[in-house]
Amino acid sequence: MNDLEERLRAALDARAQTYETSPTAWLRVQERRRGPLRRWEVVLVALPVALVALLVPVLFGGFQGGQVMTGPPPKPTPVGQALVIDNPAENRPMRLWLARDHEGALVFCRAVQYAGGASSDGCGSTFVNRESEAAWLEGSTESVPPREKVLAYGAARANVAKVTAVTKDGKRLDGALYRPSGAPLQIWTVAYPSTERIGRYEFAAADGAVLAREEPRAMLPASDQGEPAGPAVEMKGMSVRPYLTPDRTLIWTRGGREVGLNFVRAKDLMTDMGGRRYPVELRVNGDRWFGIAREGTAKVTLTRKGGASLEATVRTDPWKVGVSLFAGELPSSGDPYLEGFELVGHDASGKVLWREDHPADRPKWDPNPPIGEVVTLGEAKVWFSKVTLADGRTWDGLCRSVAGTKTSCEAFQPVAAGDGRRLPDLGNSAIGVAGSAVTQVEAVKSGTRGSVYAPVGAPLKIWVVPNSGGSERFVLQDAEQDTVATVGGSAPDTCSVSPPVGPAAALGTGATLTHQDGCLIIWTDDGRFITKKHEIDDATYTFGSGVLAGYAVTKTAKVELVFDDGSRVAATMSADPWGLGLTLFSARSTKPSVDASVVGYDAAGKEIWRR
Repeated sequence: MNDLEERLRAALDARAQTYETSPTAWLRVQERRRGPLRRWEVVLVALPVALVALLVPVLFGGFQGGQVMTGPPPKPTPVGQALVIDNPAENRPMRLWLARDHEGALVFCRAVQYAGGASSDGCGSTFVNRESEAAWLEGSTESVPPREKVLAYGAARANVAKVTAVTKDGKRLDGALYRPSGAPLQIWTVAYPSTERIGRYEFAAADGAVLAREEPRAMLPASDQGEPAGPAVEMKGMSVRPYLTPDRTLIWTRGGREVGLNFVRAKDLMTDMGGRRYPVELRVNGDRWFGIAREGTAKVTLTRKGGASLEATVRTDPWKVGVSLFAGELPSSGDPYLEGFELVGHDASGKVLWREDHPADRPKWDPNPPIGEVVTLGEAKVWFSKVTLADGRTWDGLCRSVAGTKTSCEAFQPVAAGDGRRLPDLGNSAIGVAGSAVTQVEAVKSGTRGSVYAPVGAPLKIWVVPNSGGSERFVLQDAEQDTVATVGGSAPDTCSVSPPVGPAAALGTGATLTHQDGCLIIWTDDGRFITKKHEIDDATYTFGSGVLAGYAVTKTAKVELVFDDGSRVAATMSADPWGLGLTLFSARSTKPSVDASVVGYDAAGKEIWRR
């Protein structure tokens, strides 16, 4: 079975788990979820017509109030923008959004794409009886067997300022909160290693007060729900052993952690959903590729597109179940499904028994498609892409993603062959871009040497100096070790290089306000005035060259310029277009700003702040 069919079977199993099942039905890669069944589950794959005909009744059938549905209800209508976020379980972007169903009820939706080409989307239960809840868990990417990392996610009210996952042993893992433009609720995420056991999720207000807690349901390892049915076999640092679960299943483990499963029940051994035999079942987990192949297979090779051919270790049918086992190692970086590869099996004489071609599987739903190769830097991935600025211009940008966080892209001005620029730090490391002449980088004060990457197909190079953030300066050198540029000082703020989120707000006085990741920027003829979103107090504004422009909390219904001579100028008020709960204001006055106060009033006309 190829990986696409494996994922399809997993999605169907997830669908089946919305019904009452036997406790032994442990193979569930479904997302954990509260409430009734998901009524809009869809699997997006390309399949033979006969197989589609077989699957449609399963995918779209359902129950409501004990009655069989004759057809699916209309898909929910999105409310606000979708959040595109890195899913560490699949090394692909996933989408999370809010929507209203055909009855007008608010629901939480998600779309997941899997390595190998399959994808699925669906919306969960309605937010019924949640009016008193501050936040809740909607699901996670936890699966059996587990991936290396898990992403949990859910919804939160506007008063939630922090989300934390607390492990069984008391470790606290901070999550992230997002407010997609136009969405009525926040979306939260927490990414964590699958080796961590989460005891609860905590949701706190800005003052630290805990507003809600939720305990996830535990997902038991597959081996805990079956009995061993043969001795273990060691291959490439992994152990594989048959279990009765009650069907015969091969469970692969590494360091005591489950990393893969293969069904080997005799009556449907290596048979797809249409009853056709297939030659190989491939699993990829971290830097290992492994699985089972048809009987008689003595050699298995994986050839990456444009790369070397990798050969697996093969064991022929150690338990007499009619399959060969294979296991091999992958390079430390790269994703074979993204690159594309060919899998070939030979018999003992070297004759080709079977061949599977896996074309490059490019991510879907990627708002910042890579230009050239993606570079892995520790936990982060960085790549070049195009970035649209607030004024509509398109610049080159460098994007970065870390598991469980929203991808961010930083725009930069053109870079010559012998020049470079510094961008916002990547953790504790300094990072930037450079022209083709640059081959080396070194920190001036510490003397720390960094690395220069030249991604294939990218317009520029990327330089990184570890543990050299702050105000350090950096020397960029060419192949002869001649200095071609010096860059640095303080790293630029992400507010100055991030693209806007949602539309810009025109304030009617020539000023414009944009919302960017974590930042609000007021653009005037004098330049720009930047404020971090978490620094918003009662009000923030700029007053120069005769233009007042700013924003305040929603309880502010009126803003005035009050001058020392007693004269007043009323500001024009409007709501923000991003759903942040702010009131925007602007006014014009030729009087000096030093002679004026800016005053905010509530709906009753009471003064509530003065600056």
